[in-house]
Amino acid sequence: MKIFPFRANYPDHDLIASLDSFLANVKFQYREFSRNGFFQKTKSEGLYLYEIISSGGISHKGLIASVDLREYFDKNIVIHEHTISSKEQQQMELILQRHAMVKPILLCFRSSNTFDRLVRQAGESCKELYKVELKSDGSTHVFHEITEGKILNDFVAFFDKRVPKAYIADGHHRTAATARLHKKHLSEPDKHPDAPSILAAFFPYDQMEVHDYNRVIEILNSISPTMVLAKLSQYVDIDLLDIARKPRTKGELSMLINKEWYSLKWRTRVLERFADREAVNDYHLFNELILKEALGIDDVRTDERIKYIEGPKGISGLMERTQKNDLRIAFCLPPLLLEDMIHVADLNLTLPPKSTWFEPRIKNGLIVQEIN
Repeated sequence: MKIFPFRANYPDHDLIASLDSFLANVKFQYREFSRNGFFQKTKSEGLYLYEIISSGGISHKGLIASVDLREYFDKNIVIHEHTISSKEQQQMELILQRHAMVKPILLCFRSSNTFDRLVRQAGESCKELYKVELKSDGSTHVFHEITEGKILNDFVAFFDKRVPKAYIADGHHRTAATARLHKKHLSEPDKHPDAPSILAAFFPYDQMEVHDYNRVIEILNSISPTMVLAKLSQYVDIDLLDIARKPRTKGELSMLINKEWYSLKWRTRVLERFADREAVNDYHLFNELILKEALGIDDVRTDERIKYIEGPKGISGLMERTQKNDLRIAFCLPPLLLEDMIHVADLNLTLPPKSTWFEPRIKNGLIVQEIN
């Protein structure tokens, strides 16, 4: 994996009254904020040790670098999800508007003792660029600037020799949009001799957490709750729940419809139907059987009736979305294992959009790479 140091832009905290508000708006207002002096630039190119400490004290440590975009075209940056067309288009427009990536894509990779040693060395010997605690979620973000020759070169050499591939945990849409913008440059190397790059944060597998990613479907204006239950019964065994809860195991879903919660478990004949399909999981079955066959939603990438709710928002997050509109159904799916995601990606297969919610989460605007 070819990584490069770069000069980073980062917030000038002395000028920002509310960092949480600033970061919430930087996605759309980066150029204005930058022109008005709310960002400062590092004096020299570097890599950046990045530590995220959750409100509960859990630490995640990774490395931020600029990555040769050809690694994506050569399939060394590995995707595992389809993108949603409208979101990809929005990301492309934002990149063109900002001329900057305001958040790294999140890549996970198989680590080693060598990487752990380099992280320790960087934390001990490289100066802290800045540290900030966010009131919105209680997380602390710490950046160390790696500009010293040996440690920097050792990181570059480690990724070059020891990291043949990395998997996108968050940022499929940003990656696809950046690749589309730069594809022409790669086909005209004489006009564009500098290799295009993408901003990335690398975290080892053991630093990652995978959560469920749930769905709210606004469809009860065209089908009754009774008919929904009748159609679903072709594919799942349905049991009324006494309390709202998430699925307890693979093969089970939870559904909220008409203010009642149900447990849904795939019928044996359904599982037998897909037995010969490789790397099929609950998200594939949900899209193909529940959305497409039962509810008549053909294209999950473009259908605006589907909204996605990240797992950490819990049951309350789903209930809040359905209470706002009686036409909505909520579905809870079980989280995938990281090994399942990697297995799908290694087979050059993909998961449905929004099948995984990874943590740690990276905030917009904490570290920025400007692009031409």
